[in-house]
Amino acid sequence: MINTHSRIEDPLPQPARPDDAWFRELAEAAGGVYFVIRLRPDFAVEFYSDSITEYLGYTPAELRADPALLIRSLDPAVAAEFQSLFTWPAGRQGHHSLRWLGLNGRMISTQAWLRTVERSDGSVALEGVAHDVTELRQQEAASLVTEERYRLMAESANVVLWTMALDGSITYVSPTVEKMRGFTVEEAMSQSLDEILTPESQEIAAGYYTVLYADLAAGRMPESFRCEEEYLCKGGSTIWTEVEVIPDLGPDGSVVGIIGITRDISDRKKVTDALLAANEQLHALAVTDPLTGVWNRRHGEELLSADLAESRRYGPPMSVVVLDVDNFKEINDSHGHVIGDQVLAELTDRIGPNLRDSDALARWGGDEFVIITHHCGEVETLTLAEKLRDIVRSEPFGEAGAVTVSAGVAELRPEDDLDTWLSRADHALYEAKAAGRNAVRAAH
Repeated sequence: MINTHSRIEDPLPQPARPDDAWFRELAEAAGGVYFVIRLRPDFAVEFYSDSITEYLGYTPAELRADPALLIRSLDPAVAAEFQSLFTWPAGRQGHHSLRWLGLNGRMISTQAWLRTVERSDGSVALEGVAHDVTELRQQEAASLVTEERYRLMAESANVVLWTMALDGSITYVSPTVEKMRGFTVEEAMSQSLDEILTPESQEIAAGYYTVLYADLAAGRMPESFRCEEEYLCKGGSTIWTEVEVIPDLGPDGSVVGIIGITRDISDRKKVTDALLAANEQLHALAVTDPLTGVWNRRHGEELLSADLAESRRYGPPMSVVVLDVDNFKEINDSHGHVIGDQVLAELTDRIGPNLRDSDALARWGGDEFVIITHHCGEVETLTLAEKLRDIVRSEPFGEAGAVTVSAGVAELRPEDDLDTWLSRADHALYEAKAAGRNAVRAAH
């Protein structure tokens, strides 16, 4: 296994920042990827040059829209290394090695030159250039296995070396298999694939063998392969491993089989899974309202902006509902803010199940909510808003008693921008209030 490493140099004075376009062109001309990632105060992908698509399969726009894609593309073995970059102070620079899993299943090793920059708004960004060094790392790994495989197996109790002939028969398994999986060498060598791997991991292995035999049939040299697989152990337990496979070449240079290295990564897997779960939780906290659990205003505005762009491109009908609680201040004044918060939480519990999966509900602030209805014109959305109004008033809200809502509906028009679209819905809401509340009105 090629260990990731970083070499951090002492902070240096930042040179004048080159023109971005010139720097990007220089990076791409050299076969690299130029990128800018905001580290603080929040994590965001600000820029990736187009060549990132050749590396990971994602476009720059996809990475900007969902920065979590970058985290999920990391080889879990180096996730902690990537997280360490978030602690770099402004003005630090250095080199860093990481591994990524592209959408095509290919593991990519990169070497990057990085620096952190503090910008005028106080944010700290990480910018740099990364190059693909996968072939170099594969050559290093192949050389390591070819020259020292038996010595390594004797010294490494958490690594199993195995070889397989082209007919699929196992020709060697190192004795360390008994410590890792509980089976003797003889037992392990006689096992079929479904006795070695869980069903999900069998699919990964079968996919590799399909590519292997296709390469051999076409006269191509098979590529090295690395993945995570879950092995079955004696007694019914399982163990997570990292498996690396390289072609085994005969004296004449032809492929005579494959050499595999299986490493126990169970402890590391637990840590990286916990890290990914924590990152997902942080993302959820950043886009949801903590009281009601629906989208917050910031994310709601992002969704509306994206919907505007989609509508201008494809032209499907789309509408927005602005809804708020009638006389909500009186509820707070009479029963207290705790009861008021309970009303808002129960309100979203009643509304949410009556929306389609394609619709979106966001808390805009206080007792005001916005509902986005996709592929719905004014008539359909008015019907929905009336249904929600009736659901809210149909049963009392505990100690707060009877509660009603008013709503304004606006269908998106070709000339609308986000402000005018919401403004028309707001005016419709004011008309509903003026009509005596507990009402729904459409924008004129």
